[in-house]
Amino acid sequence: MALPARLLAATCLVSAAVLTLSGCGGEETAGDSAGKEPAIGSIKKLSSTEGLEFPIAAYEVTSDQQYQAKRAQNRLVEQCMKRFGFEYALPAPTPPSGDDSSSRIFGLTNAEDAARSGYANPGRATDPAPAKRQSPTPLSRTGQTVLNGVDPVAEAAAKAKGKAAAPTDEPMTQAEAEKAPGSGITINGKEVPVGGCGRESALKLYSPKPGSVDILFVFNLGGEAESRALEDSRVRKATSKWSQCMADSGFTTSSPDNIQSDLGLKQGQLSSPQAITVAKADVACKTKVNYIGIRYAVQSAYEKSLVEEHAETLDLFKQQTQDRLRLAAQLNG
Repeated sequence: MALPARLLAATCLVSAAVLTLSGCGGEETAGDSAGKEPAIGSIKKLSSTEGLEFPIAAYEVTSDQQYQAKRAQNRLVEQCMKRFGFEYALPAPTPPSGDDSSSRIFGLTNAEDAARSGYANPGRATDPAPAKRQSPTPLSRTGQTVLNGVDPVAEAAAKAKGKAAAPTDEPMTQAEAEKAPGSGITINGKEVPVGGCGRESALKLYSPKPGSVDILFVFNLGGEAESRALEDSRVRKATSKWSQCMADSGFTTSSPDNIQSDLGLKQGQLSSPQAITVAKADVACKTKVNYIGIRYAVQSAYEKSLVEEHAETLDLFKQQTQDRLRLAAQLNG
């Protein structure tokens, strides 16, 4: 099954360095309400997702904020490497597109876009070609050791034997790292931090002290709400009606999330005549069965429940995001 739009977009924005910290701090997002279907009241008739507001959106980090954080993390890596005598430069992260809208959170919903571009995103059709990917400054074996906290040759040998070359009990906050024993690796008279400069930069930015909320907490919370909504009987019923409507139009597909794979629409064919024909039927069926209105009402209800359940952690996350952005502003100049 294809990733829902919100999860796919969020996944693309999370940097590899942040993922090394997933699981540090925070709390499980599953609550006592799991398995219960929340009341949703009256359902509005909706034919578009433009302008819809979701409860969790108030806590989500924008693409520009993530961009600023990635820039700041690069600066922290470079500062750390300089302590050990290495002039190391990382390429600038890709600037954000500036589109944080929820226009395709439930798939294609705009009839004009469908008729003109099929499943291709018209907002990206005129985007300039991506710049050639830059590479970071090449590093010697010693430099790689400083960056990653493990000698690359020793790491390769350990992997060949099915062993871990680096400690598995790495500190989960920068405060803990400053008190805990180091890596035991000394280069140019200084001890390399556990996990190297890469991990140190992530800890300083995303987990500086005890109580730091996992940077993926809101992302995971949104994913849980979306997953629950997709399994909700009211959404399943709407999906079934949409699928039947599509079948009546001559297309066999199980859900809007699967439509491109079900119908064999390749990435380079999203604005083909076939794709446009399917897209027009897709949007028409969503409108006919009020798929958007039902999805929005149900998902909002699950998000509202989770926001209430985790209000304290979410408030803390919001405050820590502001602290992180202030640090990023200082680092980025």
